[in-house]
Amino acid sequence: MNLSVSLGLRRKNHVMKPWTEPTNYDGAGSDYRPTSVSDFPAEYRRLREESPVVHSSDFGGFWSILKHEDVSRASRDWKKFLSGQPFVEYKSFSDAIPISTNPPQHTYFRKFLNQYFKPERVAALVPEIEHSVAELLDPFIRSGGGDIYRDVLRFIPPGVLARLLGLSATGWESLSQRLEEADAVRHDTIAFGRLQANLWTASVEELISDRAEHPRDPSSDIMSGIRQLEPEGRPITHEEMVNLGTQLFAAGADTTIAALGSFTVHFATHLEDQKALRARPDLIPAAVEEVLRLSPPIHQTTRRASEPVVMAGQTIGQDDVVALNVASANRDEDKFSDAEQFRLDRQGNQHLTFGFGPHMCLGAPVAREELRIFAEQLLAKTRSFEIDQAPEPGGRPLRSGWAGVTVRVEGL
Repeated sequence: MNLSVSLGLRRKNHVMKPWTEPTNYDGAGSDYRPTSVSDFPAEYRRLREESPVVHSSDFGGFWSILKHEDVSRASRDWKKFLSGQPFVEYKSFSDAIPISTNPPQHTYFRKFLNQYFKPERVAALVPEIEHSVAELLDPFIRSGGGDIYRDVLRFIPPGVLARLLGLSATGWESLSQRLEEADAVRHDTIAFGRLQANLWTASVEELISDRAEHPRDPSSDIMSGIRQLEPEGRPITHEEMVNLGTQLFAAGADTTIAALGSFTVHFATHLEDQKALRARPDLIPAAVEEVLRLSPPIHQTTRRASEPVVMAGQTIGQDDVVALNVASANRDEDKFSDAEQFRLDRQGNQHLTFGFGPHMCLGAPVAREELRIFAEQLLAKTRSFEIDQAPEPGGRPLRSGWAGVTVRVEGL
């Protein structure tokens, strides 16, 4: 059975140049304007061929690195490519920790957080995820379908986060309301950026206050552990606690919701792939990875050059903003065979959706479990599901997200 959906792509060899060796470059592709792109895969394909390191004047000006090898190398090289501003679309709304930090500060906080995302901790969370998914999905299936994005998907990751972080029921309700507010301004980059400044603050402040009055075991409760931290040998500040909590909420909600939507859209529109996956449910993890590869929720992560760097014949200036474009890297013909095809049988899927190097996504194991469990339940509890109305994209540039995904569902 053909498990692929071919989009057709011309292969082209690419030899990476050393960062310190300038090469001749004629400026092709320098008209890159992501705010006006309607077909990002096609645009990224053009740029990889013509200008694998390209400058854009959008969002105040930034460089994009588009090849898998180059993105991987830059992701590892935190000395040349510093973290600080997470997105090119708007300036950092807070000094989120650890995403906006660099070693040695980043190393300290990342080592602390790692203990809460070890395999045994994630495994212990699985029953909670299974319960959360079933609680939302079962009545949706019984109703015969509807907007699965608005009725099911957008509640799964925040609910898991609420359980992971020990948020109260009241806190969860207020968080859901704020997510509604954010969704209402998703098309307005400036308004969304402003809203992000305080989107998670109330939930984080509630956690901090509650743990001050009712401390829990710091070995299992993240916020209780945060309160005991002593960075640089001093007590952690309130601002640092807020910035750590903000990162945990922000990183685990919106992105996983988008990935759940992309999984649903693909299999609700590619019914042959859905049929193949029903016949081989053992391929669900591979299907999840392919969705993550071809539809990364965030197209790029952002760095700032600490010194002049030459890549692909382009000189990136000191202090220039640099985007590591994982969406393009994930479709790089020099890394992936049939790069533009969705393949259930793909082996060794080394996509960069969760990043690479010291800033690789801390919550990736939890996100993978959410996607796997949702996929397993959706397939096991239905005979079929398919798109009922054209899916509504989220409308934010440089994102793969959704505002509505209406499906028809035939239950067992």
